[in-house]
Amino acid sequence: MKFCLHLKYAKSYLISVVIVLCFFAQGFAQIENLNLRFGKYNFQTKFDSAEYITTLKVFREGKKIFEEKYYDLIPEIKNADLDGDGKDEILIAMYSGGAHCCTNLFAGKISKGKFIITDSIYWGNSLFIMKDLNADGKLEFTGVNDVYAYIFTNYAQSRFPVLIYAYKNNRFVKVTDKFPDVINERLTDLKKELEEYKNFRCEEAGAETFNTDAGAVKAILAAITEEYKSLGRIEEGYKLIDEFYKCTDSEIFKDQLRNDFLLK
Repeated sequence: MKFCLHLKYAKSYLISVVIVLCFFAQGFAQIENLNLRFGKYNFQTKFDSAEYITTLKVFREGKKIFEEKYYDLIPEIKNADLDGDGKDEILIAMYSGGAHCCTNLFAGKISKGKFIITDSIYWGNSLFIMKDLNADGKLEFTGVNDVYAYIFTNYAQSRFPVLIYAYKNNRFVKVTDKFPDVINERLTDLKKELEEYKNFRCEEAGAETFNTDAGAVKAILAAITEEYKSLGRIEEGYKLIDEFYKCTDSEIFKDQLRNDFLLK
């Protein structure tokens, strides 16, 4: 994997910490230890490839204020003002390795001479980007909710609803419903994919639908229904299920969405 962060740097060095990842599937060609300075603070990593452990150390003017080991790769560290308060956050990418997993996003701050982790997001298989979606001077974190991976079908056919976080008061806050334009764009894409299955065949009553066209349809409809929930129009998701998925397990499928994924 090649990791990257493309951000405009803020000038202030009053530091809190957020951990962010953007990566592309190109293989681990090179893994370098990092030694980066942001104002008075120095961030160093040392990766043990045999154990797949990264040691992260933070120094203030040569004095160590933090040391921790992670069963993750830390490929890149950057700084940026995420919440528009004139203070820099430190961006640290973390990746657990594996074919489909896993990315994490941690938040913390340097307070009273110590570095403290304050919050985290587990992104799972999701990639994500940082962008000021509403031009308010604050960055949002946009990815997908991969909770549906392997639920209805294989990973390649699984589909995921959009997931958006903001960074406020040293915490990650879910704000997906604040960005209907992003949700509607994703809905449009999902409905186009659904149309490709308009002539799909239902499986026989009681038959397994995993790795079938019926399973792929359920995967798309689940993501669509969550998008409608984010828009406050969840009944439209269930109406579409009734219109499109007329298989014998339709009621079981809808109950699964309501009870297991709280789409109600």
